[in-house]
Amino acid sequence: MSQLINVPLESFLLAQRAAPLDCLICGTENSSATERCSRCSAPLAISRAAAGSRRAPQLIAVVGAPGVGKTVYLGMMMDMLVRRVGGISACVCGPYSIGLQQATTTSLASGYYPDRTSLNPEDWHWVHCQVDCSRGRRRTELVLADVSGEAWRQEADRPGTHPALGALLKKCSGMMIIADAQQLHGGDHTGDFIVLKLLSQLEESRRREKRSSRRANRTPLAMVFTKADQRQSCLDDPTGFAEAHAEALLRDCENRFPNTRVFGASVAGASAQRTIGGHRRETPLRIEPQGVVEPLGWLLSQM
Repeated sequence: MSQLINVPLESFLLAQRAAPLDCLICGTENSSATERCSRCSAPLAISRAAAGSRRAPQLIAVVGAPGVGKTVYLGMMMDMLVRRVGGISACVCGPYSIGLQQATTTSLASGYYPDRTSLNPEDWHWVHCQVDCSRGRRRTELVLADVSGEAWRQEADRPGTHPALGALLKKCSGMMIIADAQQLHGGDHTGDFIVLKLLSQLEESRRREKRSSRRANRTPLAMVFTKADQRQSCLDDPTGFAEAHAEALLRDCENRFPNTRVFGASVAGASAQRTIGGHRRETPLRIEPQGVVEPLGWLLSQM
């Protein structure tokens, strides 16, 4: 004899999972139950938060070659913002936004610089935060990512290799160009060519899409020279340092983005070589942030 059992059909849950969710970065349609975008691997938690907000967050593209110090710089910047150091404070949105700060501060506290960011897009650190400048302005909602320098290199050589990067460049409200002051002072301009290619591709894509050049002219660009602790001239006069050691890059940025400003930044007060696991690695001797928050503060004032 069979026994009937009544099971409630929660169809509204099925409907919620079937509802599409557009990725904030690349615009690809995804299932709402998915954690990462199927095309660019950006966390969809950012898109969910943006869908429930009146204003979409503003994107900042942080561009730089491998090894220029993007992870250390961005991680220290977020740590200072969360701790309300430098006149600007930030409130992170979601646990995924703390990963960059955690990885950087943990490494520096242990006496070594963090490893280079993985080439795998799923390993990139995305930060979604609300920034308060304490100048009577409303909070600004920002999204930025710590992208592998090797990924930027691949995107410069073969556009479209990483969908998230092309979308970031096209949609960004502000840009940070990260360059290594010590490499430039030594005459190494390898990283300049990566940035020059990316900026050229961005201008071409805007022409193909027939976008108004007025938007490009309004986009602020902050050129940040990292690892400037051993180049005091870079901290004292960043523009003069750029004209002396990175003139081609500076002129190209100014031509494409008239609203350009140069900054010098340093996280470590001094560094030294130490043997770790049988390999020589550069390690920080003391942490003395200089000029870390100022580039973001300027971008916010211009955006």
